[in-house]
Amino acid sequence: MLASEFSSTFRSYEGFQIWEIKNIQDFLTGNKVLSVIFQDYYNMPIEELEERRSEISESYLDIITRLLSLVDDKYFFIFTMHDPNHIELIGMQQMKVMNFGVDIEGIRGDCVYAIIMDKRGS
Repeated sequence: MLASEFSSTFRSYEGFQIWEIKNIQDFLTGNKVLSVIFQDYYNMPIEELEERRSEISESYLDIITRLLSLVDDKYFFIFTMHDPNHIELIGMQQMKVMNFGVDIEGIRGDCVYAIIMDKRGS
């Protein structure tokens, strides 16, 4: 989801949580569903990712984004420090359009973040 889409449609979602993703291994092992999706999509067990990394041309951020797009019961908005999505979220917080429960400006530069949410009425 693009930043402009999120800022205009965020009211369609509820149950917001922010997930700090420190690295790809934490991401893949933090939820069994994601490890299964990874194995099915990339046709390799997560334990082999390090040694077979050259077989996947996508960046780790792209892998995270792709896998989250394949989760069908939740919606995700992914951002990193100072990317366009993060800048949009900062603006939403400053205008008091949305309260994220944390200072969205104070995120870590060495992590990926995902806002996890449910579609209203789902």
